[in-house]
Amino acid sequence: MKAEKRKGKAVVVGGSIAGLSCAHALIAAGWEVVVLEKTCSPPTGCATGAGLGLDPLAQNLIQSWLKQPGILELTTLPLTIDQNQATAGEKKTNWMLTRDENFNFRAAYWSDLHRLLYSALPPEIVRWGHTFLSFSVSDDKTYVKVKSRAFQTDDIVEEVGDLLITADGCLSSIRQRFFPDLKLRYSGYCAWRGVLNCSDNENSETILALKKAFPDLGKCLYFDLGSGTHTVFYELLGKRINWIWYVNQPEPQLKGNSVTMKVSDEMIRTMHEAAEKVWLPELVKVIRETNEPFLNVIYDSEPLDRIFWDNVVLIGDAAHPTTPHGLRSTNMSILDASVLGKRLEKWGVENLNSALKEYQSIRLPVTSKQVLFSRRLGRIKQGLVLPDREPFDPIIASQKDCEELQQKNMPFLHDIPSIRGNNSNLSQESKHTEKQSIGTEMKKTGRKAKAVVVGGSIAGISCAHALIAAGWDVVVLEKTCSPPNSCATGAGLGLDTVSLKLIEPWIKQSELLQRNILPMTIEHEQATDGYKKITRTLTRDENFNFRAVHWADLHSTLYYSLPPQMVLWGHLFLSFCISDDKTSVKVRAKVLQTDETVELVGDLLVAADGCLSSIRKTFLPNLKLRYSGYCAWRGVFDFSDNEKSETTLALKNAYPDLGNCNYFDIGSEGHAILYELINQRINWIWYLNQPEPEFKGNSVTTKVSNDMIEKMYEAAEKVWIPELVKVMRETKEPFLNAIYDSEPLDQFYWDNVVLIGDAAHPISPHGARSTNMSILDAAVLGKCLEKWGVENLSSALKEYQSIRLPVASKQVLFSRQMGRIKQRLPIPDRGLFDPMTASQEESKVLQLRNIPYFSDIPSILM
Repeated sequence: MKAEKRKGKAVVVGGSIAGLSCAHALIAAGWEVVVLEKTCSPPTGCATGAGLGLDPLAQNLIQSWLKQPGILELTTLPLTIDQNQATAGEKKTNWMLTRDENFNFRAAYWSDLHRLLYSALPPEIVRWGHTFLSFSVSDDKTYVKVKSRAFQTDDIVEEVGDLLITADGCLSSIRQRFFPDLKLRYSGYCAWRGVLNCSDNENSETILALKKAFPDLGKCLYFDLGSGTHTVFYELLGKRINWIWYVNQPEPQLKGNSVTMKVSDEMIRTMHEAAEKVWLPELVKVIRETNEPFLNVIYDSEPLDRIFWDNVVLIGDAAHPTTPHGLRSTNMSILDASVLGKRLEKWGVENLNSALKEYQSIRLPVTSKQVLFSRRLGRIKQGLVLPDREPFDPIIASQKDCEELQQKNMPFLHDIPSIRGNNSNLSQESKHTEKQSIGTEMKKTGRKAKAVVVGGSIAGISCAHALIAAGWDVVVLEKTCSPPNSCATGAGLGLDTVSLKLIEPWIKQSELLQRNILPMTIEHEQATDGYKKITRTLTRDENFNFRAVHWADLHSTLYYSLPPQMVLWGHLFLSFCISDDKTSVKVRAKVLQTDETVELVGDLLVAADGCLSSIRKTFLPNLKLRYSGYCAWRGVFDFSDNEKSETTLALKNAYPDLGNCNYFDIGSEGHAILYELINQRINWIWYLNQPEPEFKGNSVTTKVSNDMIEKMYEAAEKVWIPELVKVMRETKEPFLNAIYDSEPLDQFYWDNVVLIGDAAHPISPHGARSTNMSILDAAVLGKCLEKWGVENLSSALKEYQSIRLPVASKQVLFSRQMGRIKQRLPIPDRGLFDPMTASQEESKVLQLRNIPYFSDIPSILM
């Protein structure tokens, strides 16, 4: 019997798409993997990375690594057409040059793809905040030692592995060790890039005009060629337009280890003016309305003659820096990773040299030709000189000349290398998916029921988990067009111990939750004298035991643990009707992408559509939300770029328990809350008494002007200590919530319709209850449905209501009173709270542990 092969270990430097792809491919090959990435946390969707195109082979490879079948299709849009066209800037006209309707790529947003790949990896594989320093190969070539610096602690750490994989990009410091004289080649042009988000107003004049001018947006990769320049644009999921404009110019001077330049307002203004002269007005308007466009300097390099040495191998842009014109960078990285994984699986760690030699023999000839083709294609489209042809002029080009513009001419575009390992192949990998646990199985005699959930926020997603665990089929309708990222207005929240216990079984990788939260073991209430700029402790609870999490991080963790296709993004709820015999409910929704109306039939409609619930309004048309008398300024201060800044150090000196404490500051003008979130972020809230604002649309978040923000800063100077004011001033895009609740409802369900979360009990935020109540609602509803079965739906809903309604009612009223105490507003049974004179005993009324049913767990969940 043959001895079992030793398991190899690889250290990957670089946690971008190339590095994560490599981790997936090597794990599939049976290797242990550690990825070192210098950035301190996973990207949020606000990174400069924009759109990219995935070819069919890359799509198949990625899907084979993801645990949820079909998830890639849900987060990308088709690019079935490759169209090149010419634009005459002076006449503002354009015409087609070539069109390929069998393109078969898919459009992805860089951070969406990165998040998919990262979320599908085992926890702790990626070491965020680890800057590569050096490596050394052992004398006998049997291992490699890699040193990195942990940003958080400044410690030097060593990793020992069989193989070092260099995925550190086109400016690779490891490649420089072997090619010290290799210089990147400046292409002669730079690329202005941006993503216009039109999800807020997809019927705006700008978008309607663009879609009229470019009618195949949503399935077409458009190349617009002008005189000595060209643009690329296409639609991304979530009503976003990705655009790139290549501009010939001298090589700019770059600072730091990046090919992305910082741009000034003046540079952007000049770019806008130049665009007016070259492109159609419809495209120019998109460019003008894009927030924060950025500038990439375009480089490639001469093809390398080798891509491995002993125990070190290059992949991705480190192995073949390329211009973007063949849409190859990401696709080449993914294929590099897969081929490397299959070669290592075939040869084993004992024959590492043979595996790397075969990897090089497969990939190097292909990538070399693709780099040179992409270079040539870029020079043609930019009207630059080539040795074998005249500069391309789109205005007079013949049909034959134009054929050279097409992506399908890329060498090896459709070739699939022999990447099979010993006992597996790609098609088998593609079929491999992680089985979704559905908790307790339905009794064989029981019919499997179906619920339609309206609302894809945390309440709706929690409900989906709880009902799946109860054996139900679930569909979630959500009007927003794509999963939120950390740029959403939702900020920090506190999870209690009951919520943590309920969430953990729903998440495939429970470590993901722990990675996204920080402890809040202390609740600290203090008074601030705004005139003297001093604080004093009112009360302190060191057994608070909550956890702090960013709303978007919690939502992402819950959402990506659901089976794919469960949440229908971009589906706007329209109406519902219950069958005459009360056995089913029909729900109608509009698909925002196509404007079609769809119907879904289920046994139960779950209304998780928030405090302004339109479903609740059907049953309670006269219920009005109650304005609290104050609004909340909110923001998240990100100090990850400079955790030792004067602002951050001063704040931590003034609030020494940040990182495990929920601070409440009570002043003469309202009260403030602040606590730390994961990845060096401070969540702050300031409640300020004011008349009720006027709202447009179905939201309690109001748009704020620069003038409103400046007035808020000026008011803060008079109320809070300077350390807190400075954090407020340095926070990007603070926003304003109006605070509402409602009188407690007397029922939560009607026939086949049930309310959960803020739809059932709109609440002010002072008891840290909203999210925790939503999670508990979902869990109790799931257990009641599991207990009674769909045949006894009314009994299940009655028990759910009997458990949750009394608790929610008392907590809503307690939170209301707590808010009025802290805001120094009148309460019938007591005088105004004065933080300057209150005793420690009087201040105990402020503690969150006073909330009714604070740590109670319903018996049905035990």
